[in-house]
Amino acid sequence: MADNEMAEIHQRATAAMTAAIQAAGQLAQVLIDARIAQLQRAARASEEQARQVRAQARAAQQADAAVWRPAMRPGWWRTAGTEDIARVWRAASTWQHVDPRAQQARQTVVDQLAKRAGRTAQAVEKPEPTREPDGIEVLSDAVDRAVREATDRSRRPAMSAEAVRDRQERMAAEVRKAWPSGQRAERVLGCEAWGALAYTLDQAQHAGHDVQQLLRGVPNFIDRARTPGAFACRVVQDQLDGRIDLGTARRDRSQEAAANQAAYTDLAESTAASSGPAVTAARAFPVPTRDAVAATKTGSDAAGQVSAVKAVEAGLDSPSR
Repeated sequence: MADNEMAEIHQRATAAMTAAIQAAGQLAQVLIDARIAQLQRAARASEEQARQVRAQARAAQQADAAVWRPAMRPGWWRTAGTEDIARVWRAASTWQHVDPRAQQARQTVVDQLAKRAGRTAQAVEKPEPTREPDGIEVLSDAVDRAVREATDRSRRPAMSAEAVRDRQERMAAEVRKAWPSGQRAERVLGCEAWGALAYTLDQAQHAGHDVQQLLRGVPNFIDRARTPGAFACRVVQDQLDGRIDLGTARRDRSQEAAANQAAYTDLAESTAASSGPAVTAARAFPVPTRDAVAATKTGSDAAGQVSAVKAVEAGLDSPSR
């Protein structure tokens, strides 16, 4: 095959990937806005409905994590195609503003695409920066509160007031060491979700993790969070649930492999069994690459994107939810 033909194929492949990534990012932005609007409507309706919708948001975040998490493993990229990568980009982009792991997944996509395409990957390597959606604190607070509510329900068996106080004092010392400047630590310790965070940290410490290192992995968004204790609790739980090497605990390879397999199996089964909006979104995208490329050429939204978003919004607003 002539060099000019190879160059043309390479150029078209790069253009197709760029178009798919752009379409995925656009859809993610629409989904973020729809989720925020749904949370705001539920908050105006009733506390019970708001609680249910918060739980749905958390479930959606976890379902999307099941989409992008495999891409964090180098082996996944050996067989990943354009649409696989676009699905990961959509899932990670939907939560990048409130989940540091999703931000890492996006960076992994950027790095891996740069390796694939080399110097010709500039359009993909540097995707347009995404705007931070209005009301993003609403989305962050929703998943934070959902985690807090679930943690509060799981704090069994009941402990004596003295035991709870001892646990909170021990974990408060860890928090102050992790964030010695004072202001962040005091906001967290004074937060209504402090009990849930103290419980989570205590459980992590008993499992052999370095609590201070886990806390240092909490992003600076915590300073903007409505309930900083709940935000820290959610990030710590997500770090632990990620089954990735956090450098906070020693595990042998066989234990790690077994934990990874169990995590992916459980998440896949729960996602397949769900009919919620997160699964609707995951299945709705991406559109075929050829449609995404054609849409980019015409300047329109990706083919099928509007119908996919409508399907998601219908799922979000379903009275049965």
